[in-house]
Parts: sequence; C-alpha cells; structure tokens
Amino acid sequence: MSVATLISDLLQVILAGLVLGAGLPALFAVGVRLASPAAHSATQTVPTWRKGLAGLCFAVIVGSIILGIMWITKGVLHDSFGLDIFGTEAH
Repeated sequence: MSVATLISDLLQVILAGLVLGAGLPALFAVGVRLASPAAHSATQTVPTWRKGLAGLCFAVIVGSIILGIMWITKGVLHDSFGLDIFGTEAH
C-alpha cells in the first residue's frame, strides 16, 4: 500500500465521518428550525415552502438511516433474500 493510497483512504474516511457524524445532526437542526414558526410572528403559522424543506431534510435523514442499516446487514440481505445491493458478491 502506497502512502498516496493510504492518505486518500484516510481523507475519504474523515470526509464520511464529517458528513455523517456532524452533517446529519446539523441537517436535523435545520429541519427543526424550518418547521417551527418564527419567534416574533403574529400568526404563528409556518409557510408551506418551509414545511416542504423541513420534510426534505427529514427524508434525507431517514434515508441515510435506512441505507446505513442496509449496509450493515448487506451480508444477511444477500444470504436471506438474494439482494446484492452493495456488490456483496463482487470481489
């Protein structure tokens, strides 16, 4: 293994850790903020576009969770159901 390959792999792991480790909680916070009404609003209603963006934030988070569970159980999915979603059989 060369040093360039090692550094490249290390940077990929660091980037994934930042995106999934800090990015998903930050996205959740943005979704909660978009779904809540403004503090000094007289009507206390949330515009539809903000509800839509909040829903999109939450959908990305739920999708990431489902994808992570499927990644962890990829061997079981392949052995039990024959699903080769992540290239389990390709070596």
